[in-house]
Amino acid sequence: MTGENAGMGTTGDGLKPGREIAVYFGIVALYFFAFGLQMVLYPSLVTFVLNEDARRVGQAQMALSAPMFALLLFGGLLAERVRAASALFWLQLAFAAPAVVLALGAAHLTYPALLGYGVVMGSLAAFMLPVRDAALNGVVGREIARGSRLALARAAAGATAVQLGAQIAGLMTGSMAGANPGPYLLLQAASVAAAAALSLQLRAPKPVVEARTIRAAFGDIGAGLKYAFRDPVMGPMLWTAAYIGVFIIGSFQVLFPLIVRDVYGGDAEQVGHLLAIFFGASFVSAVAVGSLPPFERPGRALLISHLLGAAILASFAIEKPLWAFMASVAVWGLGAGVTMSTSRTITQSSAEPAFLGRVLAVYSMGFMGGAPIGALLIGQAVHTLGPGQASLVPAVGLAAAAIALGIFSPIWRMERAG
Repeated sequence: MTGENAGMGTTGDGLKPGREIAVYFGIVALYFFAFGLQMVLYPSLVTFVLNEDARRVGQAQMALSAPMFALLLFGGLLAERVRAASALFWLQLAFAAPAVVLALGAAHLTYPALLGYGVVMGSLAAFMLPVRDAALNGVVGREIARGSRLALARAAAGATAVQLGAQIAGLMTGSMAGANPGPYLLLQAASVAAAAALSLQLRAPKPVVEARTIRAAFGDIGAGLKYAFRDPVMGPMLWTAAYIGVFIIGSFQVLFPLIVRDVYGGDAEQVGHLLAIFFGASFVSAVAVGSLPPFERPGRALLISHLLGAAILASFAIEKPLWAFMASVAVWGLGAGVTMSTSRTITQSSAEPAFLGRVLAVYSMGFMGGAPIGALLIGQAVHTLGPGQASLVPAVGLAAAAIALGIFSPIWRMERAG
């Protein structure tokens, strides 16, 4: 058992119940506020400040995402070998530095500098994400040892709600940057630096690990992959991540902007409004899930939310007023909040502690690996069928995948585990 999952007995640290989980939520909020800022600032710098063409905009996005995809497994291994407090402190301080450098040179930006920024930030995020996510289990265990009645399912739903709320705040703040990104980049850096300082209040002990050689590390990664894909619960959950990446994230990247432009004659501002509606609705449902007793059958809630998403996607093929389209996106967002909360709960409560960091890393890789496949598939469908009818492709794919998972895996039948 790793140190992140220790503390199931008496902690003896003198903290009051609820204190450490509040610290954890604060770390999540500060990071995702900065992440929301970056979601707006980085593509805006490439597109509007440097006026790069579509090809170079795509390359810049790849510079940000490719290192994260390549390094996530190593980040998952790191999550099982380091003390969360110190690891998150140094990683988040490092995460703040490139934004400061970019802000100081905002008047003299170059495309290679932005590519370098993307590579560094994507690489750091690959290590930070599994460490932060894996830390939640240990925080909940220590809270229970202090006398709290906190359940992992409720903590996961709460973390999802905090993430969404902070990300929306970051998106809205970043949209005000305009042609003066410097102060907003500094705000991004300050937010992550504050998260770094807060990380030092986490109480997980340093885990005890045996082998530290490079060969042993690759062996551990291989063992984690075998466990993740062979486990009767973890394996299906990894497939959900992959098909969500293909059919849902791919739809976000391609369908949303093309429907807004070609069907409703809108612009980038309306795309931003749609994203805000979606994530706002997701926030509402994630808060609701966190305030209710945990689902007795979380797998059913997960698969039903996927089927709801498929139905909403299929409805895009029907001509409707813009307000009706936005309303359907809001309904989809409500279901997505349930998806985010329950998928995190199932993954974190069902994974063996010794493999938790690696499982979370592989799960995140499913999203990231599926997204470009989905963008390519749906882009070709839009080219052939038009944006409205093309929505039937991810709708059918998502529904078929969810039904198959319900039939051929134990996800539909599984009961609450924590």
